[in-house]
Formats: sequence, C-alpha cells, structure tokens
Amino acid sequence: MGIRAISIGRNSLTIVALGLLGACGGGSGGLSESLPDPSQMFSWTTEQKVIGFSHSSSLFSTEPIRKGSSTFPLNQASNDVKAIASAVTYQYGTNSNGTPKTGNTIDDYMLDNKVTGLLVIKNGSIALERYAMGITDSTLWDGKSVSKSVTSTLMGAALKDGYITSLSDPIEKYIPELIGSAYQGVTLRDMLRMSSGIAWNENELDPNADLPNLLKCMKTADSPTCTLNYMKARPRAIDPATGSPVQPGTVFLYSTGEAYLSGLVVQRATGMSLAEYMEKRIWQPLGMEADGNWWTWNGTSTGGSGFNATLRDYGRFGQFILNNGVLPNGVQVLPDNWMRDATTWTSASAQPQYADNGQYGYMWWFSPAYDDGLVGGTNNPDPIYVDIGAPLQNTNSPSGAVAVQSRPPVQGQPASVSDWTFAAIGIYGQMIAINQRENLVVVEFGVWDKPDPTCCTVSDSEYIASDPYNEQSVFLNAMLRALH
Repeated sequence: MGIRAISIGRNSLTIVALGLLGACGGGSGGLSESLPDPSQMFSWTTEQKVIGFSHSSSLFSTEPIRKGSSTFPLNQASNDVKAIASAVTYQYGTNSNGTPKTGNTIDDYMLDNKVTGLLVIKNGSIALERYAMGITDSTLWDGKSVSKSVTSTLMGAALKDGYITSLSDPIEKYIPELIGSAYQGVTLRDMLRMSSGIAWNENELDPNADLPNLLKCMKTADSPTCTLNYMKARPRAIDPATGSPVQPGTVFLYSTGEAYLSGLVVQRATGMSLAEYMEKRIWQPLGMEADGNWWTWNGTSTGGSGFNATLRDYGRFGQFILNNGVLPNGVQVLPDNWMRDATTWTSASAQPQYADNGQYGYMWWFSPAYDDGLVGGTNNPDPIYVDIGAPLQNTNSPSGAVAVQSRPPVQGQPASVSDWTFAAIGIYGQMIAINQRENLVVVEFGVWDKPDPTCCTVSDSEYIASDPYNEQSVFLNAMLRALH
C-alpha cells in the first residue's frame, strides 16, 4: 500500500490557495494559513490546531485506509429525536455572580470547548451532527490517542484470527528486540492496561519528557528503528515508598510508547501495518464511507496516535464497538467477551471518589460525570448521576450500584459493558463515547487550548495528561438523559 510523506524542513509549509486545502482532504473552508510545524504541536494556536489536525497527511508520513465498494448507511433519526438532541441543556460552572450556570446549550458547549465536530448516534441513527471552524463531513481528523483504542481493538482481532496466541504472552515473543530490556516478561495484557511497571513521562508540555522525545523519532529517516530503540532503553519505574522496582500489573502509568509497542505486536504478528490490517479486517467489511489514513513509516504504523477519519466513520467505528465487534453481516471480528474484558477496569488505575474500581481497561476509559464545575477538583468532586437505572461507580453512588466487574449483561449482548459509559479519548478534546445500554455513540473533535485544560501547568506537580475531562462527561450525561 502506498505511503505518502512530506519532509518538513522549515517552520511551516504554505498552503497555496483553497484548492490545496481541499486536495489535502481537510475540507477546512476558508482557512488559508500555513501548515504548522509538527515539532511544535503542543504549542500550536487554535487555528494551527484546526489546520494541523485536519491535514495530518500533509505533516506526517501516512498510509491510506481505503474504503470498500459499499457503504454502511447511517440513517437520520426521526425529527422528534433530532429535536430532543438539539435542545439538550446542562448545568456546568458558575456565572459571574457566583451562581450555578444552568441552561448551557449545545452551541455553548461547542463554543466554550472549541469543538470542531460533534456527532450523536442513537439507536444506529444520526440524532445530531454539527461542524465548526471550517471542518466538514469530508474532513479527515487526527484522533490523537483515540488511536490507542483502535490499536487495542486490532489486537483483539489478531487474537480472534489466531495471529496472537494469548494476552498472557510476553511481549518479547513478538518483539524479540526487547529481550534484555525492562520490557522482557511484560505480558500483552499488562501492555494494553498500561501497567507494565516501566518508567514513562507523558507530559506533553515538558520538552524533556518521554512523549516529546518519542515524537522526535517521527522526524528521522528510520522512525520505527528510532522509536523501538527509545523504548528498549526505558528503565523500570521505582516505587518511591519502598525504593523497589515496580512490578508489572501493579501500577497504572499512561504511556503512548506502550501503545506504540502494542501496535508493533499486532504488526509483527499479522505481517501487516495497522493501516492495512484495519482496512482488511474492519474498514472495508464495516462499510466506511471515506478513506482514512494512519501515521506510518517504512511500513510500521504508530499505535499510539495518528489515526485519521471523518466524523461519521469514527461514528461507525463506535457502532462496531457498541455491537461488540460484530459486522453488519453478522461476522464477529473480536473474541467472545472482548469488549467486556476491554472495559473491565484494572484496579491499578483506580482513583478514589471518581473511579474506585478503576478507570482504564484495554486502552478504553471509564467516563462518568463526576463534577459540575462548582466545587471542582479531584480532591472534592461533585458527583452527578443520570436517573436511567444506571448508577455510577463513585464512592457515594446511589443505592443499588454494583462493582463494575459484577455488572450484568444488557440488550441480550453476551459481551455487554452494562450501564456505564466508556470512551476512547485523545488530547485536545477528541472522543468516541459509547453506552451500550442506551444504544448511544457520541463522537467529538476538539482543539482545546491545552492537552488537559481542566488541570495544571507543566510546573505543577499534579499535572497529568490523562486527567478526566469534566464537562465532556457532564454533557454526555445530559445527552443520555434526554435521549433515554
């Protein structure tokens, strides 16, 4: 499959007139600015993010994910359902006089959160579809870390297809270059849960952190070799309380590097790039309406980022996950109970008062609404619940809540994840949220000011790039309530 690459040899490349914008697949309307420097991604302005996120294939080496001969339709919901979805309001934050800010609309949500695309699919039909900042239904958008959830899904497919024997396999079985490194003996399951015990600093705003260093490999002539060598050199983390090395499975530490390695496992096992395997196993059989693409260098796709698609095709992928990996023709792509297992939150990722049973599975996030912005902060959250028979996971959850690992199946689906919303999440506001009980998929594109605008600055010791995103979840709960 063809791979397109552009070498960035100066601070920016100029987009000549609007024709090139269209040719890049961005569909970005009147944006006639320059392509931003990818090495400065975490300091891009709002407009640079819009351009950069919608023209990923002009900034990075990508491989196409080609659509098939037929398209699975996403029908329009009834006018009544559309009217309900459009009229959703919610409470979040405070007014200038200190009173709760009620009646936030979808327009408020999109404006305040710099949302460039919003799609709500209820019962398989489009209840809401909106675009902003020049983005259109033909724009291929960079999902950032949403790509991780796609990568984990492809590992499930590879397991189903027999390319991978077991998630208990050590990673060096598929990547023998890791023999002798700190990763030796770490299982694929611990990799998917990001609980390898290997030290990693994901801080996007610190130029000396691991993630920015990993991105530097993407500007080298042999990016896969550079990236693998960087990962081989990562040391085991040390428990500051005991001074002992952290053992696999005991500590959750979010790592784009481990998503890269997980994707590399899939590629070594299948003999195909992630883009090619995605095309063959999901993209064409599912009936996507447009080509997508994935950051790929020398035949190796980047498992932690760089997956690009249209808003509706992200929605179709969400429907595929909602249906537990079953295609429209009834073919089951994922193993039995894969999505149940993928969204059984590991205890290593538990967060008191927010996610007591864990917040992370196989690169999927638990995504509750836990704070209305009035009190704020993870130390004193204000839990919010939706009265749809779906008690959440918080410490002070309503009577009748059960531990998430004990949840019963719903909708007759043997691998259901019950009442809890789960999500693929990427920095700057990217999201695919799924609630199987409510048969709801919500996709969001965004250009937030910071990777994690609800948190801190790089100098703050509490800064974590994976901090849950309050208002997104509050908005999701409002949509769930309205469409129930």
